[in-house]
Formats: sequence, C-alpha cells, structure tokens
Amino acid sequence: MSLKKTAVAVAAAAVMLAGAACSAATQNTGQNTGQAAATAAGPAQNGGTLVVAQAYDPDPASFLKTAVGNIVTEYAVFETLTLIDAQTGEPKGVLAKSWKLAPDGKSMTVQLRDDVTFHSGRKLTAADVAFTVDKAKEPAVGAANQKIAAQISAVQVKSDTELSLTFANPLPAIFDLFETMPILNKDTYADYAAGQKVDGTGRFEWKSFTPGGKVELTKYAKYRDAVNTHLDAIEVNIVKDPTALVSAIKSGRAQYAVGVAPVDARSLGTQQGFALLSSGGAAFHLGLNVTKPPFDNKSVRQAVQYAIDRNRIVQQAEGGKATAASLPWRPSTVGYDSAQSGHYTYDPAKAKQMLTDAGVKPGTTFDVATADGPESLAIFQIVKNNLAAVGLEAKPVTMNVPDYQQKLAARTFPTAAVLMQASNGASPATAMVSRPELSAEQNITFFKTPEYSALSRTVTNASTKAAQEKALKEFDDYFLDQAFAVALITRPTLTVRSSSLNNIVATQMGFLNLGQSWLSD
Repeated sequence: MSLKKTAVAVAAAAVMLAGAACSAATQNTGQNTGQAAATAAGPAQNGGTLVVAQAYDPDPASFLKTAVGNIVTEYAVFETLTLIDAQTGEPKGVLAKSWKLAPDGKSMTVQLRDDVTFHSGRKLTAADVAFTVDKAKEPAVGAANQKIAAQISAVQVKSDTELSLTFANPLPAIFDLFETMPILNKDTYADYAAGQKVDGTGRFEWKSFTPGGKVELTKYAKYRDAVNTHLDAIEVNIVKDPTALVSAIKSGRAQYAVGVAPVDARSLGTQQGFALLSSGGAAFHLGLNVTKPPFDNKSVRQAVQYAIDRNRIVQQAEGGKATAASLPWRPSTVGYDSAQSGHYTYDPAKAKQMLTDAGVKPGTTFDVATADGPESLAIFQIVKNNLAAVGLEAKPVTMNVPDYQQKLAARTFPTAAVLMQASNGASPATAMVSRPELSAEQNITFFKTPEYSALSRTVTNASTKAAQEKALKEFDDYFLDQAFAVALITRPTLTVRSSSLNNIVATQMGFLNLGQSWLSD
C-alpha cells in the first residue's frame, strides 16, 4: 500500500518498513529519489552554472517550513532522512541507511549513514537528527508538519549513527514528516535561525543571498559522491515581474523558470527548445475568518462558494489544465468523491439572494491577504470580480512570500480572508494536522468545533481503505457545509526548463531537487 496516498495499518506498516529497511541501503545516496520530472538525454555532462529565474523570495531561515521560496534550494542544500519515491509511493533512504518499526507501531529505530558531513565540516550525528526533531515540534518554528512531529514523545540517541523515536500512538504519517524535515546542524542553528548561515549536507553549499536579488549555490566538493554532482553552481535570480520572468527563459538568460503564470508556462512548453514540467500538486483556497463579519455567518460563507466561477479560474489563470473543485483532494485520493468535489456550482443569482437573506448590504468591504506571486494575484483578480458581482468588495493585501508564510504559521493575518496555496501531495491524514486551512486545532480561519475535531481525528486514525473512504466522506460532508475554507482548484506544480537542462527530480510535495541535474550543449 502506498504511503504517499494513504495511512497504513500498523501490521502492514511493519511488514513494508522491514522490506524498505533492507532496500534503503542499496540507494547510492538517496539523492535521486522522487519523480523524474525531466528525463536525462544522453550521458551527463559536467560543469557550468545553472541559472534559475524564480518568482518567489527565498527565506534562508525557513527550510523547516518548506516555504515555496525555497522550492529550488531546499533539496540542493539540505537532505532529509528519507524521501518518498513518487513512482512507488515507498520511502527510500537519504540520510537514513535503514529503519525498523516496532511490532506495536509505537517506536522506530533509525540507522544513519556514517559518511555525511555538514558544509561547515562537522560530521552528521544522531544528535543533529534529535535536535531537528525537537525544533520541528516547536509551534513557534512553524515547521510544515509540526503536528506530526509533536506526536513523537521521545527521541533517544543511542550512538552517533543510531537513534530511536517513540510515538504517543502509531504514526503512519512519519514518512511525510521525514520528507519535509531537512536535518539541521545543532551547532550552527542559532546563526541559521537568524538568517545568517545556511549549513546543510546536500550537494550544494549556500554561498550568498541578496534579498530581492539572488541566491548563489556552489558545488560541495566534499560531498560523499561529489563525482555525481555535475553542475559547478546554481544561481537563483528573483524575478517577480511576470513578463520579465518569461523573458528570462525565452532569451536564454535562464535555463529554468519557477513561478511562471500557468497560462504562460503552458504556452512556453509548446515552443521549440522548452519543456513544461509537471510535478507534485497544489490546492488553492479562500480562507474565511469565522470570527469576523460577515463570515461569522455560515450562510454568507456558503454564498461565497456559489459566487466564485471556478471554471474561469481554471481557464484564465491556469491555462485550462487545473481542476475546478469544492474539495482540496486529488482524484487519486482514497475516498475521493467526484460528486462531493463538485458540490458548489457557479450560481451568482443564488449567492446574491443568500447574501440578501443574511442581511449583508451591497458594497460590504473586506480585506484579502495574498502572496505576491503572479498565479496568486491572477486567481485573486477573478475571485474579486466574482464577489463584486454579488455585492462583496474584496480588497487585496499583498505581501512577499516570507512575510506571508510567517503570518500563515502564526495565524496573524489582520484580514477577513486569506487566499492560500497548499501542497496536496500528502494524504488527508497528514493534511489534517499540517495544513493551516484544515487543522482542527489551529485553523487559519479560526473555525473550531467538537464535531470537526472528531471528524479530523477519524480521518487521521483510519488504517484500512474502507475506514479511510468512510472517514473522508463524512469529513467532506461537514467541511462543505461549514464552508470556512472555500476550495477553488487543484493543479499540478508547473515549471519550465530549456532543452539544455536535464535530470530534474521532484519530491512528493512538488519541491525540486537539482542535485544531480546537468546542462547539455
């Protein structure tokens, strides 16, 4: 059973993990685990600097958050214990050489590789892994899967290369945590947290960062098999203007573009000399703060659902290749119901009548927080126009990605609504505890009821396919009725490469691993 798609029963997990432990050691480095987003053409060539044009601001102190601005650099500079193989759904070792789950599913022993060093020169030890787990558990850090990490009740370092993890309950989502938890150097963490030093174990060293300008990475010569690192350097240029971003790759100034508006990306992908890469996936929501008028009224929230033309977002903002959806799940999700996903249809007349019945006056104004990427802004503009047509005036509060991510983690948006992008690569069980618009305890919309908490727990704990299907259907019915997070679309992550760039690998969550990429003539 695929860990990528479903939570697994404890007994099944024990069998699968035992097999995975045996196979993990056969991975040469674990670095090429993932989805092959760009197939290598011919033998690899060494040398050269890969130039990336990226729409998002990197955040050197936020790698545990899997911030979108670090989509290119995270897996080049850092490494995780394991990565999910996107083809098989099974975990493969990166820093972990092997692992063994206890028969009751409540503890795990992890064996580390003994040939790993940080870029600062010190050898990786189990103490660094224990330190990273502790940091991931801290709510203030804002780690992507903090709620999963919080279920690790104890970490015991047995030697420099062995540690054990104890869980409060069986934790089938542990590999989703490992996937998004780059291992940090405990000795340099203070400088890392201050944004002054980035010290990973990956194939590339973080050399410099100019905010709003660029990030420079250079090949780590002491990597354990540096002979298979083909590029000399990676340069990531921040290009926020959508036209300039397209121009950067069309002109040849960059060989890879990340954050291109989907319509532009699809157009480029059809042109000679370029290729469109599809990886991971994302869901967009409009989160409505249920503590602030007019969204403290469920009928108003439901009216917003009917007011938005999701198909227009698909066509105009996504180039026709996204899916209009009232739910945030991919069709391959266990328990996915197409009827539920199409529950809210575009019906502005109904929306307007519901608002009138709820006593909402035409021209009611509220702020919507959104990141400043071209895709988010394009989606917001359609949402704004749709809401204006039924008498609601949405005003944008745009911010750069690091500021947006910080407020998302802290739930400190001073607005009535938030346009959010979240990865939908993880299972619903993981999403319930990691995604801010779905969390039952710390929801970005401040929605919290005993019923919602119980339904979320049932999804998280379901261990058989039948139980998962039943739990998700019941959860989705309640989620649709309460309408605190307005699902808009789901779509794959799209990037554009020139034909000279080879061997890009994508993670389960849609992040990009350029560690063994190379440039051809």
